[in-house]
Amino acid sequence: MIRKILFTLVMVCVTSAAVAQSSADKLFIEGQKLQKSLTLASQNNAIKKFQAAKVVYTTADKKTMCDNQISICRNNIKSIKSRSTARKKAVVDEPEKEEVPEPVVDKHVNVELALSETRLDFKYKPKDGATQSVEVKCNYDDWEITAKPDWVEVYTSKEKFSVEAHENKDEESRSGVLTVKCGDKEVDLVINQASAKAVDKIMGGVKGLFNKKKKK
Repeated sequence: MIRKILFTLVMVCVTSAAVAQSSADKLFIEGQKLQKSLTLASQNNAIKKFQAAKVVYTTADKKTMCDNQISICRNNIKSIKSRSTARKKAVVDEPEKEEVPEPVVDKHVNVELALSETRLDFKYKPKDGATQSVEVKCNYDDWEITAKPDWVEVYTSKEKFSVEAHENKDEESRSGVLTVKCGDKEVDLVINQASAKAVDKIMGGVKGLFNKKKKK
C-alpha cells in the first residue's frame, strides 16, 4: 500500500515537472522569435519571455541559458540605440543645401514697340475726367508703364492707355516723361502742361496786338 502511494507521488511530481518544463520551453521559444526582430519593442518583449522561462525552469543549466539570451537582447538594445543616435546626429550635422535660383529667361524675342504719339500737351486746368489716349503698337501683350510724372494719372487697357493731368497750380509750365517698356525695349512719351501764368502772358500778348491794330 505504501509503495503504491509512493509510486503515485513520484508520478505526480514527474508529470508536474514535465508540464513545467514544457511551459518554460514554450516561453523560451517565443523569446527567441521576438529576439530575431531588431527593434527596441521586440527585444524588450523577448527579455520578458526569457525572464518568465527562467522562473519556470528548475535546472541551473536552463536558467543560465535564459540569462545568456537576456544578455544578448540587452546588447541588441544598446546597438539599436547607438545606430539611432548616429542617424539623428548625421541629419543634424548635414549642411543645408543652398537654394540655387533658377535662371530668369526672357521670353521676349525681337520686340517691336511704338506709340501713336510722341508728346501730349495739356492745359493748366484740364476739364474733370478729360484724358488723352495713346495707342501702343507691340507684338507682345505684356507691355507696361514703368515711369510717369507724379502729376498725371494713367489708365491702361489691352492696346492703349489714357493720360489725365492734374491742375497745374505752379507759376511755371512743366514737363515729364512717361516710359513704356516691353522686354528689353523702351519708348518715351513727353508730357507737357502749361501754367496759368503762361496762359495770362499769351492772352496779354493777344490783347496788346488787338489794341495796336485798333489804334491804327
